[in-house]
Amino acid sequence: MRGRVLVARILALDRGNDALKAALFDAGAIVARWRLNAARPGAALRKIALEAACAAMDAGAARLSGPDRRRLSRLLADTATFHSVVYSSVDPRWTKEIRGVLERMGASRILEVSSKMELPFEILVARPAKVGSDRLAAAAGIIAAGDREGIIVDAGTAVTVDVLSKKGFLGGSILPGTALMRRSLHEGTAALPLVSGAPGKIDPPGRDTKEAILCGTHWGAIGAVKELVARSRHRVSRNARVWVTGGGGAALATGLGESARHEPDLVFLGLHHLFELNPPKK
Repeated sequence: MRGRVLVARILALDRGNDALKAALFDAGAIVARWRLNAARPGAALRKIALEAACAAMDAGAARLSGPDRRRLSRLLADTATFHSVVYSSVDPRWTKEIRGVLERMGASRILEVSSKMELPFEILVARPAKVGSDRLAAAAGIIAAGDREGIIVDAGTAVTVDVLSKKGFLGGSILPGTALMRRSLHEGTAALPLVSGAPGKIDPPGRDTKEAILCGTHWGAIGAVKELVARSRHRVSRNARVWVTGGGGAALATGLGESARHEPDLVFLGLHHLFELNPPKK
């Protein structure tokens, strides 16, 4: 394994099914985060670059207004550059465009996460190239956080329950996330409405259709994940931790109990770790 290369400022990007998540690392610590519903990378990355540059301005410049403010914004948009970028993506169209966008913005060290790169674990599945790069990044996040094994629950549009043992990445299970379940109920039935929102403190039985759907999808997801975690336990040591991440991770972790560790930045930590293991050439 090559030695880790420390780079002061790294932008980590995770393109999921519904949104682009980004984190800016400075000297190994996250100093800013973004979540953007952007299908195309150009506008999203320009927005991130501008906001990052504005955040670095001193208070006097931040109070500029009118034409001076607009000229400063254009200047910052032109000059704000993330030279070092690491990304994972489950969107093929976005993946096809991102490198060109980053290069035009001045990025000189760009790393796409894939099964072909150096990883801190072996991929022990039938077709390693088919494993989502976000799942690999989350597993690397466990390593970055100091663990060698664990069960990883990533709650997004889909929920994945993956197993990282001391032998390597063993694969996992995939099921619909709660929002996708609710959409399926609406689109696959004649009368059920499209329900959004969190269930809060609602426990079964639901008192109306909306509560019934919220209860069913929320507690159903928790029950399914509990079962998958229990059935995955024999592949790791008894004390291996359950790590929970993703946009729906907070609600899911609460339902899973004290044994689950909620780490919303798990994928970002893994992306940063993989950049250090695979430093791209300038």
